[in-house]
Amino acid sequence: MSVIDRLMRSLDPLHGLPVATHQEFARWYRQAKLPQIRSVAFLTTVLYFIYAAIEQRVAPDHHDLRLLVHGVLVPLALLAVGLMSFYEGAQRWMLVLLGVAPVSAVIANLGFNAGNPDFAHFVPELYLNLMWTFTVSGLTLRQALVTASISVLVLLAVTLAGVMQAVVEQLHFLWILAAFSFGLLCGLVMEKAHKVMFLHQSQLALSASLDGLTGLWNRVRIDQFFAEEIARAQRYDTPFSVILLDIDHFKLVNDQHGHAVGDSVLRQFARLLRDNVRSIDKVGRLGGEEFLIILPEIDATQARAAAITLQERIRQFDFDTVLRKTASFGITQFCGDESPQGMLDRADRALYKAKENGRDRIEVH
Repeated sequence: MSVIDRLMRSLDPLHGLPVATHQEFARWYRQAKLPQIRSVAFLTTVLYFIYAAIEQRVAPDHHDLRLLVHGVLVPLALLAVGLMSFYEGAQRWMLVLLGVAPVSAVIANLGFNAGNPDFAHFVPELYLNLMWTFTVSGLTLRQALVTASISVLVLLAVTLAGVMQAVVEQLHFLWILAAFSFGLLCGLVMEKAHKVMFLHQSQLALSASLDGLTGLWNRVRIDQFFAEEIARAQRYDTPFSVILLDIDHFKLVNDQHGHAVGDSVLRQFARLLRDNVRSIDKVGRLGGEEFLIILPEIDATQARAAAITLQERIRQFDFDTVLRKTASFGITQFCGDESPQGMLDRADRALYKAKENGRDRIEVH
């Protein structure tokens, strides 16, 4: 890994990972942030009500307009953000509003106060706005960076127009820099922490779904795939099939060579299955020497052709110590409105028939 890649990975734990992983993180992050967005929106709504009340007592001008903006429009926008967070279909607009609201607040503040002698009384809202955007708004770092950058450009444009004394202007630049840089740093650290948490959770979820010996999907996960595939076939009227298979005379391997050799044979057999099916096929270990392959969008005839290919690969493979082994196959196709267990029972009957007829056979039920 190059120095640049290591640097990028230190800043972004998802750097270099597939686009699908980034998309999955974006969905996970949005869901993780919803409670924060909701609570912060409601809290900021209350604070703006308080601000509007105090502003009426200290502001020199535009009382009615200030009340409209800070006592009505801004609280309504924040309240809308909080309410939209409860509805998945509205969350895209919620994020748009979250990005627009801070910039609008900056423009309103400058419109009311820039050039007034008491501008210093109201300018803390602008610095707080930048910190709020990065740290508590709930926006992603990229979204917050865009929003805060626009706010800063507006701030600088007004400041450079000469609305402040020279010394005060220098302090103003410093506070803008401090608010932006501290906010950016906090946003970067928090998003990195979320990405690390996401990767750890994904790894834990994957570990809980894998068979510890073979690395194939375990019984729990393969049952979930089974149910999902049945639901998809029922919804879209597409075929799918399963292959149930086990290793012939596997008990003799353990009895004659010990469980260490038996485990090695299981691992090699699992790798053989995984390497000789399509990427969309699901291969799992049901227990012992029994395995299940779910083949989406394939009928029984196509599943039999796939089983023949696997049968030939198994026959030609030299396993550790025991050398050549064979397997028996039971195939069935989804037949409409049925449960996973019903379909598995038919595959099991086909497998039993293959064993009864001499093993190293393929039977379709």
